[in-house]
Amino acid sequence: MTKQNIMAIVALITIGMTGAVYAETATVEIPFDSHGSTCTFDELSVEFQCVWQGFKEVYTLEDLENYKDLLTEERYDQEIQKLNEQALAEIAEEKAKLTPNEKTIQEIEEKLAMGIATVTDSVYMNLLKELNTCEQGMDRQTAPFQEAREFEISEFNLWQVNNVPVEGHLGDLVMAVEECRGQQKLLKVVGQGYAGMPTGEDDKQFSLLEHFEGVQALNFDDHTATHRNIDKSLICGNNQYPLTHQAQFGCEVLYDGKTLEQIKAENELRFGTDGVIHYESELLTEYHAFMESYGNKVATDEDKANAEKLAEPIAYEMIMNNNFVQNQIRNGK
Repeated sequence: MTKQNIMAIVALITIGMTGAVYAETATVEIPFDSHGSTCTFDELSVEFQCVWQGFKEVYTLEDLENYKDLLTEERYDQEIQKLNEQALAEIAEEKAKLTPNEKTIQEIEEKLAMGIATVTDSVYMNLLKELNTCEQGMDRQTAPFQEAREFEISEFNLWQVNNVPVEGHLGDLVMAVEECRGQQKLLKVVGQGYAGMPTGEDDKQFSLLEHFEGVQALNFDDHTATHRNIDKSLICGNNQYPLTHQAQFGCEVLYDGKTLEQIKAENELRFGTDGVIHYESELLTEYHAFMESYGNKVATDEDKANAEKLAEPIAYEMIMNNNFVQNQIRNGK
């Protein structure tokens, strides 16, 4: 089955060598409604072919004009109605793809074609055809003091020379155009003065309320209690109070990690409790032993002679190491 013609080919006749014709009858089922058939016989190839012409399932307007004489009037009207419904469905489908502004433009163009559009319609259509956007508070100059916003404007400027009322949707668009012009002038006035200021998430003021959110300034349970317990946590370990005051308040005061009781016990173990200072110094012990055995005695002649013998080699070494003496020795003096 093709789009143009539907063909059924049947080879039926065979001619013998004697020239006699042998006819054969065959029945063929055509799988469609037909409105006629034609048969041809080729004597050279000895083929007999028949073609049945059927009706198409889908017609174009051109097809209907060609088959108008073959179709019944009812079938013709039905096919015309199908084409009209299909065309309307396609128009509706295309129209559904349009944006609200595109639909408005299309409606005004249809009114212009019919000659019923007004000057206001024409101006509004041209405004919609040249739509653009304008930004406010989205640059470094105005972001610190303007809220980020993008709004719709039009680049069609001839609305000013037409005497049309600035109202409705047209008025909203014209006001947006004027607002954008004011924004451009504002950028020239502001300059770069605000360009370095933080914006967006960076523009955040420190808030004590947010910083200490959930932190209770006063322990209301303790302040509203009826018992005599005292909260020492605000004094004990607080450097704003001297250690003596903390100790008087009953706090455990540590000196180099030890309490006064621990220090006292260590001192009593080390020095005793008789009130006498006991030195535990190896150097002092040796000094006292020296003083007792030798240092506090009067030197005798023998002691002096022994000391002189000990001093002679030391004095000689000191003299020989003197640079002046060495120079004299080298010069033969």
